[in-house]
Amino acid sequence: MKQQAVHRMYYIAMLCPADINEKLLLYKNWMKDQFGCAVALKSPAHITLVPPFWHVESKEEILIQTLGSFESSAGELKIELDGFSHFGKRVLFIRVKENSVLTEVKRQTEIHFMHSLSDIIKPDERDFHPHITIANRDLIHQHLRKHGNIFQQKNST
Repeated sequence: MKQQAVHRMYYIAMLCPADINEKLLLYKNWMKDQFGCAVALKSPAHITLVPPFWHVESKEEILIQTLGSFESSAGELKIELDGFSHFGKRVLFIRVKENSVLTEVKRQTEIHFMHSLSDIIKPDERDFHPHITIANRDLIHQHLRKHGNIFQQKNST
């Protein structure tokens, strides 16, 4: 009997500096304490550059090698936060101010990984909206709607 290959979901992201991670951790913990939203706590603050994709777990080393060989020529990157927002009913995030260096890092990352893993990573046709997630899959729509004004007030301060 042939054993089935195990697939895992991966994504390529850039980790945020420690000061931003600490700030976002406060928001993530607040969401957990207030609404039980804990999924976003599973990963540090990051900006996704290549959206989630499935890959054979036994070939994970290829991903690690591809990541290790990546170098960007985009220049010095500064991450600036730009208020709260959401995608649909289930993702609450802090916007990251768009800038040409961040856009170029995303473009270079996507090209590098598509070149090495063209069978699984395809061009992302969606517009790039850099953000850092605070709550996602376990966020209930009513919580987002009911307490959205709290985050709107925080946008003003």
